[in-house]
Parts: sequence; C-alpha cells; structure tokens
Amino acid sequence: MALEANNAIVTLDDARLYLGKGSTDTGDDQLIDMLAQHASVMIARELGTASVVSCSYKEYRDGHGGPNIWLNNYPVTSVDLVSVDRDDVFTLEYTGSDASYATAEVTTTQLKLRKRVNGVVTATSLTLTDYATMTALETAVEAVSGWTMTVESTLASYSPTSLCPVPARNARDAAVTFGVPDEGETEYELSGNNGKLYNPYGWNVGHNNVYVEYTAGYVRAEIPQPIRASCLELIALLYNLAKKDASLKSEKIGEYQYTMADRLDALFSGSGEGAVSNTLNVKLAPYRRITRGGA
Repeated sequence: MALEANNAIVTLDDARLYLGKGSTDTGDDQLIDMLAQHASVMIARELGTASVVSCSYKEYRDGHGGPNIWLNNYPVTSVDLVSVDRDDVFTLEYTGSDASYATAEVTTTQLKLRKRVNGVVTATSLTLTDYATMTALETAVEAVSGWTMTVESTLASYSPTSLCPVPARNARDAAVTFGVPDEGETEYELSGNNGKLYNPYGWNVGHNNVYVEYTAGYVRAEIPQPIRASCLELIALLYNLAKKDASLKSEKIGEYQYTMADRLDALFSGSGEGAVSNTLNVKLAPYRRITRGGA
C-alpha cells in the first residue's frame, strides 16, 4: 500500500530504502507501511499538531476577550474563513404527546433526533451531506413523526454541513435553536508558523464562538529534512523492535540493560541517554511550537 495517499511523513519507497530493502524484497511492506503511520503520528504528537502532512481543518475556539487565539495545528498555510458568533438558522421541537423526553443534537456529520416512549428510546440520524439545503433537511425532519422544524427564510439555501455542532438538548415542547457561523471576520492577522490568530480588538468572549477553516502542515515534498530523517530513524527503530522476539521484555549487553518500554519512552526525551533519543530531540527541536503572550 502506497503511503502518498495518507498522512505518513515519508513514502514507502523512502522507508524501504532507509531499511536497506532491495527492490524485490517486499515481504515486509505491510509492516513498514504500518510503522510509517505510527512513526508519523508519534512525531506529530511530539510537535504538538495533528499531522505533519498538510490537511484541512474546521475548528471552534473559545473567545476570551484577548487578542490571541492559538489554532490546534501548525504551520498554518492558509485560512479560508474566520467567523465570530453565529446566525440562528432553524428551530427544532418535538410536539408529540407520547414521549417522556425528546432531544435534538448536531454533530459534525449528523442531525440526531431521539425520544423515549414507554421506556423505549428511538433515534433517527440524518446525515448532513445527504441534504443540499436547510429546506431539504427540513423536509426530512418533518417526515419523522412528532418533529417540527422551522427554517429562517434568509438562510434556507445554506448547506446543512455548515451547522455548528450542538450537544443534545431538550426538544420536548421546547424549541431548540441551531446556527451556522456568522459572516467572515477580516480584522485579524495570521502568524502561520505557530498557528496564532491575532485580533487587535480582542476576540469576543464566548464558548466555541470563533470558527476557523484552515489548512496546516507541509506539502509532503516540502517537509523539512530533519523531520523526514527523524521519521525514518523512528521507523527503523520500531522495525527492529518488531523483528525481535515478541516475548522479549528487556535486553542486557555487558553492563548495560534496558527494557523495550524504556527505549520507546526515551525516544523524544532531551535528557535521554540513547543516541537515537538525543538525535531525534535535536532534529525536531527547531520545529516545536513556542507560544508567547496571553490569550
């Protein structure tokens, strides 16, 4: 399986070459592929981002009144939308008389309707991508017995995929309001290297009221060589460990003894005694995010 289609830092060919595999020595390709994924995740976590390889993100952040918001992932290469606060797009209510409770919830992918009747819970999940507009979603909701949905006419053409996630809320004889991100914010500056959004007027106070669509990470061909080298070294270490006896918990060489867990735990430690540990730490250090200043 080729690695280019996922978030691995290096390609399968690169990993095989580093391990000294010949062109016909493909028996461990599946293992190497898996280890490349694991190594890439470990390095991303060490650097404090979800993926080193470029990905698109949709993220809600709390506004604290201060000028800075730190996005979860970096380096940020582009920002498509920054929205503060929300527009109410529709209300939902369960008006049936048979349910002891009813709730409505929006996740990143679904609108979920639940009710309990005579102790039995029934749930209906509507996948947001199945509906082109809020009007189409309204039709689907009202086809579910007992549910009523009222859409704001000026927002009826919006895509349901733009809905802000909302946890389950009581909808039995009580209208629940759902929203979409407000119009885009323009009064901000981006510090892409560390994923900071700066608003000189301060970000409005609220819970999950700042919505950002952005791209972060490196195009694979432009990943810094020290990060690539660290990934290859980590793949080699994991590969060599995988090839050892699975029951081997520790190893002693002369006066030196270590456990497998110790070896893995020390990989990224700046105080680690292992050469690989120190090498990875030095190589990755320039790419770790440093945050300064208040929120």
